Amino acid sequence: MAVAAEEVEHASGSSSAVVDAYGTGSWLAAFEAEIAAALGKESALFIPTGVAAQNMALAVHAQLPFRKSRTTPAPSFVLHKSSHLELYEESAYSELLSLTPIFAGEARRPLTAADVEQQLARLAAVGSAPACILVEVPMRELGCVTPPWEELVAIKALGRKYGVPLHLDGARLWEIAPFYAETAGCSMGEVAALFDSVYVSFYKGLGGLTGAVLAGDTAFIERAAPWRRRFGANPYTSFPYALSCRSGFARWSDTFGARWHKLRGLAPLLREVAAEEGGVLTFVPETPTCCQSHVFLGEGFTLDALDAARDAVDAEHGRRVYERLRSADDPLCLSRPVDATSTPFYFEWSLGPAHVEVDDSVFVDAWRAFFVTLRSGRE
Repeated sequence: MAVAAEEVEHASGSSSAVVDAYGTGSWLAAFEAEIAAALGKESALFIPTGVAAQNMALAVHAQLPFRKSRTTPAPSFVLHKSSHLELYEESAYSELLSLTPIFAGEARRPLTAADVEQQLARLAAVGSAPACILVEVPMRELGCVTPPWEELVAIKALGRKYGVPLHLDGARLWEIAPFYAETAGCSMGEVAALFDSVYVSFYKGLGGLTGAVLAGDTAFIERAAPWRRRFGANPYTSFPYALSCRSGFARWSDTFGARWHKLRGLAPLLREVAAEEGGVLTFVPETPTCCQSHVFLGEGFTLDALDAARDAVDAEHGRRVYERLRSADDPLCLSRPVDATSTPFYFEWSLGPAHVEVDDSVFVDAWRAFFVTLRSGRE
């Protein structure tokens, strides 16, 4: 892209020079400072993957390396059962860092301050405390529901009370920022200010190739930097990844409010058209809290029949209503609604900036054609 070419020329003086080396370089430092400022933090560190970034944060909060002995328990940290660290990272926190997870709350509902306090009080009763409290905002596996502002403030108060730092899993912080702005009048920086460390991702709603940033005060980032090398997340140059992330941030970071309003408006329209054609579309949450949601469907149909109807609509109208369905019976499906027996499949719907420009009628007509095709196939 033209923007990328201009960035290369400006950063290096030539399109063939290496702009950063092993995480150092003025261009990369400027990008890190830009994101730190956006989050209201002193410093930030670019890391190619979110898995490395989050485990680096845990390592710093736990003051690793841990010297194990018979009388010293392994460090622990508090998290929700739906956390990415628990479901998708091959237990890196225990296998690599020897940390013990303390699960707060119930897997199928959002985290609350009461859930966190229950675990903090239990540990305090035996003279212990976790290394940190990890909070995901929003909670992707629950359809991107998110703790309301008051719960975040209450969790922060608990951290102060028990002397425990907070880490924010902000993989979709850009996506959820408009929700807090609208419901609580709080900026993204004010959300981030509740946490001692913050992780954000760039390859999702911002369209970066891959990449993450870990932010906090300067002392925290200085302690985190060696862990980037220890996790093998410090390639000779990060510039291609960081360039795509910086470009995406510049182009798309102010589009998430419009994306959210688009999905929030489409949800009742598509529920209605499904019902008119004898089908069911169930959004979780019912009113989307950001531009991403889980959508359940498939009453009385097999996966093959659903995909065949999807493909038929795509072929005839050039509209693909979903990409891939997952089973609501999957143990990893934590957002499953009570009536999921009648809607046994779901997909994760995330709106990009281009969706905002598409008229609502295009979505409505495509889904109507989908349910008409399903019904005709049954008849």
